[in-house]
Amino acid sequence: MKYANGFRLVGLALACTSAILGAGVWSSAAADSARPMVVAHRGGAALMPENTFPAFDNAVRLGVDMLEFDMQMTADDRLVITHDGTVNSTFCTADPGSGLSPGPIRAMNLADVLKFDCGSKHRAIYPTQKPVPGTHMPTPDAFFARYEDTHVLLFGETKMPNASEGEVDPVAFTRLVAAAVHKYGLENRFILQSADYRTIDAMHDVNPRIRTCLLSPWLAKTDYLQLSRQHHATCMLLRLQDADAIEVKRLREAGVMVFSDVVDDEAGWRDYLDRGVDALFTNDPAALIVFLNHQPTHH
Repeated sequence: MKYANGFRLVGLALACTSAILGAGVWSSAAADSARPMVVAHRGGAALMPENTFPAFDNAVRLGVDMLEFDMQMTADDRLVITHDGTVNSTFCTADPGSGLSPGPIRAMNLADVLKFDCGSKHRAIYPTQKPVPGTHMPTPDAFFARYEDTHVLLFGETKMPNASEGEVDPVAFTRLVAAAVHKYGLENRFILQSADYRTIDAMHDVNPRIRTCLLSPWLAKTDYLQLSRQHHATCMLLRLQDADAIEVKRLREAGVMVFSDVVDDEAGWRDYLDRGVDALFTNDPAALIVFLNHQPTHH
């Protein structure tokens, strides 16, 4: 599985992925001969405005395996793709003439949330990000429509507001996500991730065809395999300090895929390759692709 001229030659990888997902068994066993999947965190936030179409489009052009994105719920019970529970004034500016000010997503209607330019500036942690002025937050509906005919997997997180930002019913949130996924027939390509396991459990009840992934499983302070089975999850994100290579192998052999934490440097990528993870999670998919092109096959 080589990357050439910025694009991944994914014939074998896609065939394996299609077989795994089409069969309804999201197992790492069939990927033993493959390199880890490349997951573009927020679309590749080190390169393009986070959680926006310029970032996602760029990641698809690079040839990533998976687009990661975050979802919040608005005051009118609509979904929008953004990470923070409050419109972040660090990099989001209200459109001229809108009369809007940044506020909690849950306190604003979708129409107003979409009137912020989140592409002209960036967070301090993404200094290499290229500005794309006039870029707005997308909705999951528009996102699914845009990438419906691609081969990338879609890795969406339910983000809950904090106490000062409002309240969201996790089941209602999950139903909206499931409806959007079903509308485009993407059950075999969408994975729900969350650190709020109420939405993970709700998805199993609402649409068990949609696979789920546990974030921050170390907080549960219990056996990871037992935790995954308790929540019917087929994936979890584990940091280097959370699981050694033996534990990663145990989980993978039991059918639980293991993702790395977000990592953007070669030393970290090597450490996770040595752990035998199924996917590498990064803000810089371009650099990761180059790195993987120069590595011997793992797994």
